[in-house]
Amino acid sequence: MDIAPYDIRLARTSDLDSLRISVKRTLQNPDGKPARKKFGDAVDRGELLVVARRGREGGEEIDAFIEWHSRVDGVVTIRDTGSAGDEPNASHVKRLVRELLRMSSPPSATVKVDADLPVWNQVFAETQGFRLEGKEYSRPKYRNIWTWTSAAEAEDRIRAGRIGRPGARR
Repeated sequence: MDIAPYDIRLARTSDLDSLRISVKRTLQNPDGKPARKKFGDAVDRGELLVVARRGREGGEEIDAFIEWHSRVDGVVTIRDTGSAGDEPNASHVKRLVRELLRMSSPPSATVKVDADLPVWNQVFAETQGFRLEGKEYSRPKYRNIWTWTSAAEAEDRIRAGRIGRPGARR
């Protein structure tokens, strides 16, 4: 049986250099400006998931990441996410978002996205359970506030016909 070429896992300290090299454009840094934050604290807290690709020589390269913060009451705030390449890899980001929600089982999750970034807004619009809650103005632009709840996800599944409603015909 072949081993999957990708692995979704919590980041390790040894991943930080690869993360800085491979991922340039992120949700919080869509232009890919050189000033990048350090992820060491998120790694120490266990709040950084990565998609690691296995190379032919046995090494790993980081293709995407998601950083979040969990409050004491379990609510999750997605702080940043990104993927390797010039454009966001929506499939990797969505997969990381779904894995984060599965792994942490929060009552709700929130993310703020610049309103003028259609690719990033589309990622959350297409992820089951996320709803556009509103907008806020944060100089110099507006940001969309996306919120996920398990009830909204269940509602989306019912609409998609993936799970049955009581008394509904199939």
